[in-house]
Amino acid sequence: MIRVRVEDLRPGMKIAYPVFREDGSILLNKGVVLTENYIRRLFELGFESVFIEHELFEDIKVEEPVTLETKRKVQRILHESVKKLQRGEANGYQKIQSVIQELIEEVLDYPGVIFYLVQLGSKSDALFVHSVNVTVISLMIGKFQNLSRLQLKKLALGALLHDVGKIRFPPEIFYKEGPLTEEERKIIRMHPVWSREIIQKHAEYDFLASVIALQHHERMNGSGYPYGLAGEEIHLLSRICACADVYDALTVDRPYRKRFSYSEALEYLMGNAGRLFDLQVVTTMVRHIAPYPVGETVKLSTGEIAVVIKLNEGLPIRPVVRVIKDREGRELETPKDLDLMSELTVSIVGRPEEPPPPSSNMEEEIYLQEDFFD
Repeated sequence: MIRVRVEDLRPGMKIAYPVFREDGSILLNKGVVLTENYIRRLFELGFESVFIEHELFEDIKVEEPVTLETKRKVQRILHESVKKLQRGEANGYQKIQSVIQELIEEVLDYPGVIFYLVQLGSKSDALFVHSVNVTVISLMIGKFQNLSRLQLKKLALGALLHDVGKIRFPPEIFYKEGPLTEEERKIIRMHPVWSREIIQKHAEYDFLASVIALQHHERMNGSGYPYGLAGEEIHLLSRICACADVYDALTVDRPYRKRFSYSEALEYLMGNAGRLFDLQVVTTMVRHIAPYPVGETVKLSTGEIAVVIKLNEGLPIRPVVRVIKDREGRELETPKDLDLMSELTVSIVGRPEEPPPPSSNMEEEIYLQEDFFD
């Protein structure tokens, strides 16, 4: 299978990985043949890309640290809980704790040392998909930092609920696509405080989970919010959630920018490690998150276009790729596989027809916008 942007989809293509609604139910299942109506609906819902079956890539398999069924279950329970909160009802706190334990077990049992997540969200489900992704990424970081099971449980709970305060956003702000006013920014900056308040409303709440939610926008140099904490004043679990939060937010489309590639997002974190983000946490991410996931189309230093078909755990920045187009953009009659661990004169330089990579020293304005949409 291969990842294809929605604007490049054509009728007759076949879905290779299920597409979900915000509540975790299936919108388009694996094997569905796309029609003009299906493609139009994906575009209207704001999906950026989907995985499509392709005869040249039948051997490509996506192996995530958690199963598809578990991700759906977590997303469904989170969706139900948030909707109850919006109606002023109990939020199913016990259900959330139960499903978190399933996540932890799967992450701990995952045999790989390099991982990535399939990120196929729409505009309407950004809160739910993002929260689940941040939880899984946080758990993987925690696993490789040798956190205890108890620490992982608290980390997962805080990560899953870190943005729950956004349910208090007025609709005109929640769905706004243009620049934010100063007043709107003040409202947005309240969501970590609101997340903590919502978590602490329940008698069985976990204090550390509420701290994670409160601190996930604090930064190592004191430039974050809501309290401008710095360095060790920010709890380690909050620093982990912060990095997972930014990584996931950067790697999906936003109304004001196209998504960063996975390698660009990691580069951004590396460029700000020690200044905005915890250096040890970022180092762990760089060692264990695939900069070029399987199924991703890339451009090589030779000018050729290829698709990543396998990760090399020893050096994920040098995967195995399948070249499908020559340097003039002509499709090859016989695609060829290159193991970049062996082909040392060839490297990946980015995505096809992409703009120059973003600077790792972007202005804080990007973060203010990201705070809203992440």
